[in-house]
Amino acid sequence: MHDLDSALEVIRARDDTAAKHAHALWHVMRATAAHPTKVTRYEVQQMVWATLPQAHRSPGGAGAFTDLHVTCESFAELLALLGYASYAELCRAEVTGRILDAAEDEPRYRAMTAQAWRESGVWPPDIPILTWAEQAGPVESALHAAAGRLLEEAIEAGTVTADGTGEDLRVALVMRLLTSPETEGDDTWFGKLLDERLAEWTLGRGSQTRRELLVRLRPEVRRTPDTGAAGLPALQTLLDGCRGDGARLTDRGYLPTGLVVQLADQMPTCRELVGTGRSESRWPPVKLLRELAADFGLVRQTGNRLHLTDRGATLIDAPDSLLTTVGERLVVLDRPALGVIQEVVFAALLLEERIAPTRIFEKVAYVLGEESWTGPDGARLGAPHAAEVGAWFLRRLRVLDVLDAEWTARRVGLTDAGRSIARLALRARVLFCHRPVGSTRGAAPW
Repeated sequence: MHDLDSALEVIRARDDTAAKHAHALWHVMRATAAHPTKVTRYEVQQMVWATLPQAHRSPGGAGAFTDLHVTCESFAELLALLGYASYAELCRAEVTGRILDAAEDEPRYRAMTAQAWRESGVWPPDIPILTWAEQAGPVESALHAAAGRLLEEAIEAGTVTADGTGEDLRVALVMRLLTSPETEGDDTWFGKLLDERLAEWTLGRGSQTRRELLVRLRPEVRRTPDTGAAGLPALQTLLDGCRGDGARLTDRGYLPTGLVVQLADQMPTCRELVGTGRSESRWPPVKLLRELAADFGLVRQTGNRLHLTDRGATLIDAPDSLLTTVGERLVVLDRPALGVIQEVVFAALLLEERIAPTRIFEKVAYVLGEESWTGPDGARLGAPHAAEVGAWFLRRLRVLDVLDAEWTARRVGLTDAGRSIARLALRARVLFCHRPVGSTRGAAPW
């Protein structure tokens, strides 16, 4: 086995350029290493599956290497000389060759690398408290690599399998890492990652109005929201009505009349209506509540019955967890303009006890204008869009009974449950880069 200098001399005796390339790859890999001395499979894969092909095709590094395969072979030779035979084999593996061949074909390259990472067993899974970001900061990148190292060690110990299965054990390993104390201070690694995400969320924005709102809210979002002080009574009633064999729907697919009457008596939005009747069709707020429950993944219709989903059955007797789920799923993660509007609405409501909806819509319009958002037709989004979508979102908050309305004074404000949900929603925008597999979302204006 060689040390780094003697290994490079062996390669240099054969090809000076190969030695320079191998040394450069080694230097970059070790500069971001999760362990001060140990080389990991995660780091080698990151180098030959991501860093090498991406550097070659980036604007600043186009054509940096005459032949990616030759450069990768030089790196493999260096690893072998340093005693990392299995990692050298990884560099020479067929899957690595196919990934390098696909480097210029972005869709094919991304699909192949995603599959290769999954099959390697060392790609950290998303966990209940966050999903990993594709473009991560230094803290998150280091933690992702450290989680990869833990998974590799678990595979070597036989605790988890190398094929990426055994999700519960893999999630537990990552959770243990993130909830462990950091090396300096009294915080956890999750807290350090959250601070990094919050800094990007509050400061990395194009709108001055939006930055000013979010910076003021950073301490509230940083603090774990209280979910035990208030509940969602109407939603709880709807879920209770779907226990067991589910709620038997009418011939026209509406909720049973007894449940509709119970909800109409309970929901403030129904009491504000001048209406009568026992059918869901006569009570739009009840219909919207049912839609929201489905959007949150709590109920589903099967034939002529409305059943609890597995998630709904788990949460029905856990009001604090139900509140958390609603908060996290009330905001969108994959529709940027709508997500921005929801952020601004929640920020405005959290920063004032009572506020006129028109003032909320004005703030939204400022942000849309400052960030030059456009709709599907390419037209700039302004005040009309802000009012339309803002009102659409406020209606949902009212139906969930998390928004008080003083209609004579034309002002609205969050309830105790609403303040918890707003914090949870904004926190979700910080911590979740995408929705976990199997999630559902309702229709929105965009």
